[in-house]
Amino acid sequence: MNHKHIRGIWQLIKPSCGYTLIEAIIAIAVCGFGLAMILGLYGMVIKTEIVSKAIFLQSVEINSIADEIGLALKDGSTEDQQEAIEVILESKYPDYELAGLRKDSQASLYHLEIIHKGKNSMDKLFHIKVFWSQHE
Repeated sequence: MNHKHIRGIWQLIKPSCGYTLIEAIIAIAVCGFGLAMILGLYGMVIKTEIVSKAIFLQSVEINSIADEIGLALKDGSTEDQQEAIEVILESKYPDYELAGLRKDSQASLYHLEIIHKGKNSMDKLFHIKVFWSQHE
């Protein structure tokens, strides 16, 4: 039995002072894993912020479309509601088009279906309720 060989291995595993090679590798791996987790979480926060900002901007745009349509229909300058809505969408919001206009059972309430032609040929359908009366 070679005791000198066993003593050399023991010194790699358990040195008299400092850290062993195995302890250093484990410490580096743990630090790397922690850094990867932090960067991953930071990346998710940035991605969530970008998506939230896009959703907020689109909701603001949809609300302004609803306001514009509501104001135009309250003026009563155009008898044909569908034509008035299409004129507004074509002039101010070219990415949006009217997909449908339905009268609700409630008096003066209309349901509008507006399609947004988005990036990558993704269409989004929005439903807007508008009150309109010719005598207001």
